[in-house]
Amino acid sequence: MRTITTVLPIVALSLIGLAGTASADVSAQSALDGVCQSGEFCLYYNSNHSGSFSDFVLGVKDFSTVRFVADGAGKGQLVKNNAASACNKDDNLTARVFFNSNWQGAHDDIAPGTCKNLVNTYNENASFEWIA
Repeated sequence: MRTITTVLPIVALSLIGLAGTASADVSAQSALDGVCQSGEFCLYYNSNHSGSFSDFVLGVKDFSTVRFVADGAGKGQLVKNNAASACNKDDNLTARVFFNSNWQGAHDDIAPGTCKNLVNTYNENASFEWIA
């Protein structure tokens, strides 16, 4: 019995830690839900933030496996080299879209709380990161 009472609190704490990790992962992944909401960055298939889009909470090193998820023109297409415009729904951070994967090459900056057509990365986008 002594061993069980000692082990159970440790197991309970371990499970709580795992649950916390799972929640964090789920919340980061829930960004791709087809709703462009506060705190997210959204890339659109068409100009003037129209058509299908994908919404992100975290930076993406390579869009090669990410698809447009919202209803509209372009739904199901890969985001890589197919985005024409973007909206930054974050209040503080600038979203930077890069021409190349791994946050390299020419880029477009989308200021907090703004939407714009991509210029340097129009249909030539491969990654994005948040910058202060």
